[in-house]
Amino acid sequence: MQLHPPATVVALLACAGLAGAAEPQFGELPAGSVSTSETHDVTAEICRDHLFDPASLSTKLPTGYRLTTAAHAAKTDPALESLLQKTPKLRDYAMGSLCFVSAGRFEVDGASVHAVSPLLLAFWWAAAEGPRHAAMRGRTTWIQLRSWYSSAITNRTAFLATDPMAEFRDIQVEQLQSNRWRVRLALPGETVTADVSSSGLPVASRAEEPGFMSVPMSGRAADYFSVFTYFGHHHQAARGEWRATGTGVFSEAFSIEGEAAVFGTIFQAGWRARAGLYRFSSQ
Repeated sequence: MQLHPPATVVALLACAGLAGAAEPQFGELPAGSVSTSETHDVTAEICRDHLFDPASLSTKLPTGYRLTTAAHAAKTDPALESLLQKTPKLRDYAMGSLCFVSAGRFEVDGASVHAVSPLLLAFWWAAAEGPRHAAMRGRTTWIQLRSWYSSAITNRTAFLATDPMAEFRDIQVEQLQSNRWRVRLALPGETVTADVSSSGLPVASRAEEPGFMSVPMSGRAADYFSVFTYFGHHHQAARGEWRATGTGVFSEAFSIEGEAAVFGTIFQAGWRARAGLYRFSSQ
């Protein structure tokens, strides 16, 4: 998986690619992981930040964690603050990010676990804060609320071993032209789609590499967290038309008046990531 720097919350979920003449290397993960995974050959990571009502979230968060409010994020984001002034009820909303990824190779504990390439996945994170575990590395600014992998995957046990939140759905991340993409995620009750175009040359991340970040999980996997080490992301300017039909969190989020002017589309590619899965209860 990967991270991105959203317009409103500066995050780093980078999972990288090549960024120089010498071959970059992953950082060293802490000992004691339940499993490890690697993501390679990422041709696209497409993300869209948004606001959502935390009252609609029935997912259990890790002990001591709380979602970051839009009011808190707006302290460093004038565009978001302007939106909150127009619609004050949004101040107590949470900050989410929905991402789609197309990767050429995904490994669990050193073995490739998917027969069909590319591997398509999507994940939903929310900005949050809480206590750190001794094994965490880098920033801890997001919680994973959901994760989805292509329903074409047959070796589902391997994916669940490294991501106990994994669900398997109809996912589309299709490159229509060199700079045009279409994404789609079919969920119970609603379907998310987006038409995305990128422009300009890819720009290598200036962040120190290898990078690290830690992401706690939630729900049935609230005792778990992932530690990522990554290198090589490249960013491109992008525009997207995002829609959600039906009834659900994304349908509500994308229908908020004025929110599309605040949250842009984020496009990254070329990264690689290694992730270790750990348990809070092991501390």
